[in-house]
Amino acid sequence: SHLRGYINMDTVIRIFNCMKLLNLPTNSPDLTPELAWQSCKDAIEHRHGEQRIPLITEIGDSICASDITQEELNRAIDMMATFDH
Repeated sequence: SHLRGYINMDTVIRIFNCMKLLNLPTNSPDLTPELAWQSCKDAIEHRHGEQRIPLITEIGDSICASDITQEELNRAIDMMATFDH
């Protein structure tokens, strides 16, 4: 969402901090670019040819995107790695 300009970094940090306060997982050693991309491809198979990946546009609101690229996903994973988990 942030990389597409839907939310600013303050909102990203707010969501991330909320997840941490609730003891929700914020990362996984299993989250690799290859696995994430395979998950997107699997989503297409099960969603009639569409990714339909939810992206936050503001707290409490989202859209579904079906045009996420592998490169975009890799950039998002790289950005997530910079956060204090």
